[in-house]
Amino acid sequence: CRTPMLLVASLLWGALASPDTSQSCPVPRWVEHGQVEHLARYRCDPYYQLRSRGDGLYRCSQQHVWVNEAAGEVLPICEPVCGKPKNPARQVQRIIGGMMAAKNSFPWQGRLLSRHNHTAGATLISDQWLLTTGRNLYLGHSENSTLEEIAPTLRLFLGRETPAGAVERIVLHPEFPGAVDLALLKLKHKVPVGEAVMPICLAQQDYAKVGRVGFVSGWGWTVLLEHPKQLKYVLLPVADSGSCQAYYQAHSLQPLQNNHTFCVGMSELRESTCLGDAGSAFAIHDPEDDTWYAAGILSFDRSCLAARYGVYVRVLSVLDWIKETMAAH
Repeated sequence: CRTPMLLVASLLWGALASPDTSQSCPVPRWVEHGQVEHLARYRCDPYYQLRSRGDGLYRCSQQHVWVNEAAGEVLPICEPVCGKPKNPARQVQRIIGGMMAAKNSFPWQGRLLSRHNHTAGATLISDQWLLTTGRNLYLGHSENSTLEEIAPTLRLFLGRETPAGAVERIVLHPEFPGAVDLALLKLKHKVPVGEAVMPICLAQQDYAKVGRVGFVSGWGWTVLLEHPKQLKYVLLPVADSGSCQAYYQAHSLQPLQNNHTFCVGMSELRESTCLGDAGSAFAIHDPEDDTWYAAGILSFDRSCLAARYGVYVRVLSVLDWIKETMAAH
């Protein structure tokens, strides 16, 4: 049979991928009135999970090819695990004045540097795609700049400030800038997923309920109006949209608000997000499956201490566009 190219973690009755017979079982012997099969079972590396129509177990067919009962000859895929940080943030802990993030608490947090070193946030949602705001991309560029001109000027960092490599493609939401301030970034190469770098899962349900709290991490300005040297985070509550809209109607600042957005208030200590945090996720921990989900992407980060609410793009309302765009490119 052909040897599968995907990692064969264990082979029953022989290691077909290894010529070192001293480290593998011998070819199984036949038994009278019986049969013997060559079986190959696929398993993924840590921080990756198997995606397949079958169970990952392949048999050597009479045609001498490896076949799975449900998937046929189609090989499984090892895709990154999402939303499972090794050292998750805790609600008992308390970017203006937030807490310093512990190591690997927010492995999906990206730091985006645009032309002239403007700092912004980005959120890793797979091993090759990130979400950020559309407006972040034009920092240091004119409105007439093309996405092809902007892409080479972007620098992305993940984990402990590890370069993520070149941006291959930028896809703006079709309703940008009038209704949805969002963009997808595709990296030229996939990034290895592990403790320090891991995508966050995309919300499949509406977690943005009034009063529910979520975590926002980022590299935005502190009270000293400078970017922090370490990643910071803050715990914030979802706010009533009517109160938020009424507040900004009487305010000089006018963030984009509609059915695609929701508002988030300040913490009990009047902490908030600030310039440079846009593009970061409103991360919700779901205790039912012990997984972290991006319920929103911060769009309006100019609240700081001057305004009461931050405004986020609701992930659930753009989920289909995200999936379709990633599949198409």
